[in-house]
Amino acid sequence: MFLYFPDNYRWSLAVLRAIAAGGMFGEIDWACSRLKQAAGQGPSGDLEAWHASWRELGGQLEAAAASAAAAGHRVSASDFSLRASVYYQWAEGLLDPDDPRAAAMYGKHLACFDAFASQSTPVVELVEIPYGEQTIPAYVVPATGSKGRGPAALLCDGLDANKEEMFYVALSLARRGITTVAFDGPGQGAALRLQGMTARHDFEVPVAACVDWLATRSDIDAERIGFVAASWGGYYAPRAVAFEKRIKACAVMGAVFDTHACMARRVGYVPGQGATQLGGNAPLGTTGKTILRILGEPDWESAFKKLEKFRLEPVAAQIDCDLMIVHGANDRHAPPSEAQRLYDAVSSKEKRLRVFSEAEGGAAHVNLDRPEPALSLVCDWMAERLQAHSGVHNDA
Repeated sequence: MFLYFPDNYRWSLAVLRAIAAGGMFGEIDWACSRLKQAAGQGPSGDLEAWHASWRELGGQLEAAAASAAAAGHRVSASDFSLRASVYYQWAEGLLDPDDPRAAAMYGKHLACFDAFASQSTPVVELVEIPYGEQTIPAYVVPATGSKGRGPAALLCDGLDANKEEMFYVALSLARRGITTVAFDGPGQGAALRLQGMTARHDFEVPVAACVDWLATRSDIDAERIGFVAASWGGYYAPRAVAFEKRIKACAVMGAVFDTHACMARRVGYVPGQGATQLGGNAPLGTTGKTILRILGEPDWESAFKKLEKFRLEPVAAQIDCDLMIVHGANDRHAPPSEAQRLYDAVSSKEKRLRVFSEAEGGAAHVNLDRPEPALSLVCDWMAERLQAHSGVHNDA
C-alpha cells in the first residue's frame, strides 16, 4: 500500500480514499506536501494542521466552482464542486465531532456535493427515503441508456465513510445499466450527523425501507435489486440480505464476519482498560471519539458490549442470494480470514471469493491501493447476476 505519510497510516489511508472518491493527486499533494512534519507530531499527527490544509484546498475548489458557474461553464463547475466536496470531507473527518467546525465543514461537504449533483449529466437525484419518523439520506445515479424498468443496486460504505465517498462506485454501476441508490444508513454520514441515527446491528431494517421505496419507482424492476457495500458495509450488507430476500445479489468489498473481534484488534481493546491503540498508525480511518459517536456509546466498555451483536455467524447460513466477496490480502482492518469465513458459512449456490495479493495490487483495505480491477470485477458481476435474474442477456 502506498503510504504518502510513511509513519501515519490513517492520514495515508485518507489520501487514498480521497483519490478514489474523485480527488486529483496534484491537488491533494499540494495540500499534503506541507504536512510531512505534521504527520509525525504526537500520537496521531497535528490534526489542526491537517484540518487547515484540507479546508484551504476545499475552499479553493469551491471558489473555482462558483467562478465557473458564473461564467456559464457547467461542466467545470460540476467537476470543481465534486472535488471540493471530497476535500471538505477530510477537513471535517478528523476533527473532534463536538468541534463546531466539524458541522460547518460537513455542511460545506454536502453543499458542494449537492452543487455537483445538480449540474452533472445526467443529473444526480437527491432523495430522502422514508424510515419511520425519520428519513434515510440518499442519492440516485440513473442507469446509462436505460429504457423502461431496469435493475437497481443499493450502495453503502462502512464505519466512518459516507454515500458521497462512494460516488465512483455508483457511477461504475450506472454505466453498466444499473440504477444505483447510495445511502447513509444509521451511524453513517448525514443519518448520523444530521439526524442522530447511530449504528445498529440489524441493518436489514433500514435496508428494508430502501427496498420498499425502490419498489415504488416506475424505473425499477423490483425483481432485480442488488446491494454493493464496502468496509464495515462488509458486515452491514451480508447481515441485511440474510433477512431481506427481495435482494437478489450482494457484493462486498472487504468482508467483516466478526465486527467485535476485528474492532477489538484494531483499537487494542482490553476489557477494563478500553482502547489502547488509537494513534495514527492504528488500522483506523477516524478517531476513537468519532467511533464512539457512531456507535452511540459513551465509552469503550459499552461500545464493545454493543458490538457483541455485530457478528454474522448467527445469521450467515440464512444468506442464500448470489454473493461476491473481494478482499485485500494485506487488509489491516479485517484479515482475509474474515472473507473466507463468510464465504464458507453462507448457503448461496452462486458465490465467489477473490482475494487480491500484494504482487498484483489491490491488497489493502477495500483494495484502495489499486482499486482496479476489483471495482470492475464487482460491477461486472453485479450486472451479470441481475441480468440473470431477468432471464435477459445483455453485454453491459
